[in-house]
Amino acid sequence: ISGLEAGTQYRGSFEENVQNLVNEVKEAGNIILFFDEIHQILGAGSTGGDSGSKGLADILKPALSRGELTVIGATTQD
Repeated sequence: ISGLEAGTQYRGSFEENVQNLVNEVKEAGNIILFFDEIHQILGAGSTGGDSGSKGLADILKPALSRGELTVIGATTQD
């Protein structure tokens, strides 16, 4: 997640990075994305409020619901 957020000082940069990842995974096919500490995707990339910035979960949801992505996540009990 931090790799997707790195260098995203401008609005839309994070969303573009995630969309590029989604497109790359769809083109390659037969890819499983693994997110360590997957609970962190709920706020990742989102600036909150009415800024129009989408978080990682919001960007991934459409591709997940269409079956275009396969994701495995790990989390902690804390």
